[in-house]
Amino acid sequence: MSTTTASATSPVAGNWQGLSASQRYLTLTGSWAAWLFDALDATVFGFLILSIAKTFHVGLADVVSTVAWFLLATGIGGFFLGNISDRIGRKKTILTSVAIYGTGTLLCGFAHSLLELNLYRFVVGIAVGGLWSAAAALISEIWKPEGRARAISVMQTGWSGGGLLAAVFAWNLLNPNDPESWRLVFLWAAAPAFVTFLFILFFVEESPVWLANREFMRRQPQRGKLFEIFQPQYLKVTLLGLLISSLGMYGYWVINTFMPAYLQQILKVRVDQAPVFLVWSGLGATFGYLVYGQLAEKIGRRLTFSLFFAGMAVMVPVFVFAVTQMPLTNGKLAFTPQNVATLGAVAAVLGFFTGYFSGFGAWYSELFPTSIRSTAAGFCFNFGRVGAIVGIKLVPVLLPLLGFTITISLAAVSYLLAAVMVFLLKETRGTTLTSGN
Repeated sequence: MSTTTASATSPVAGNWQGLSASQRYLTLTGSWAAWLFDALDATVFGFLILSIAKTFHVGLADVVSTVAWFLLATGIGGFFLGNISDRIGRKKTILTSVAIYGTGTLLCGFAHSLLELNLYRFVVGIAVGGLWSAAAALISEIWKPEGRARAISVMQTGWSGGGLLAAVFAWNLLNPNDPESWRLVFLWAAAPAFVTFLFILFFVEESPVWLANREFMRRQPQRGKLFEIFQPQYLKVTLLGLLISSLGMYGYWVINTFMPAYLQQILKVRVDQAPVFLVWSGLGATFGYLVYGQLAEKIGRRLTFSLFFAGMAVMVPVFVFAVTQMPLTNGKLAFTPQNVATLGAVAAVLGFFTGYFSGFGAWYSELFPTSIRSTAAGFCFNFGRVGAIVGIKLVPVLLPLLGFTITISLAAVSYLLAAVMVFLLKETRGTTLTSGN
């Protein structure tokens, strides 16, 4: 891998030229759709926590453990399926991941106990981690260096789109008078995955960079091993990438997991009303993803990351403070245009700064060679979610001591640290990805 041009020993350079524009955009569309419904299946659980707790007669902390198992699974899936992607190809791994998370989400709707639900969510988590690893590598390898961050940012809008779909599904399908209505949400959330599988099967192209790299891998059988990312020449980058992901994921998953419950506790909105406000954060995130991609091409990966992390550090306490200041009518928030606009505005700005998620795919792909690209990116990004387990397990402990507002505001600290840590990794803007490492 070179920072400007292909290595002289690399048999394939600039492999985006091996695909027509229509093939590249169809591949991007398929990856986007896979990530969209991946996000739907991943984020819909946050809207169902309280309903699930009532069904199985358990406390909030017990259901939060399900989220912890899910996050652990994303790390395992990102690492192992990422390595499989480096070995069998990006497309085959994406297909496998889509089939698994669709089936796992479907089974969630039929769970008879919290233990059984944990198992199914663990299966979904494996696929969620594996999907991102393969899709980020695929899009990075088929796009020109000067447009790579923008392409990844378009793919990343699938995550906010999936979150919006989760909110829409929860809003329309959750019934306050039917404690079992959360099962229907899972069933509807699973269906689109199988349509996406067929689209990818017929329209998504394999990465020419990966295809050309197979000969290198045959001649270098010691390369591409699961633990190669921990060898001395990669260890520092791997650990720093993991740390930055962990800090970013800590804050995000605390917010993503507990915000619906927070709105229900503080504003006393119904279980089917909380998603209305989170639609605004999803819209803001979509805009933030695209802006991040543009900025990363102009001012570089590190500075753009730092700006967005700093923005999150400011907006987390601003959002929770704004919520506590909302006027209540008869003890709960009235759905007036002014209230919806006020809360919607701060939610949208908060969502905008989560645009930093657009950066991981391109940056990690550029930091590692082809034979371990998906493995490394999958490990750094998805085991970052494992770091978020600390946050979501800590919240139920801190709530009785500090209250919801201060507990969630503490996520700002992780964002401040991340804003500084990004400068310890090198800038990679303009890197050409090649086969033959």
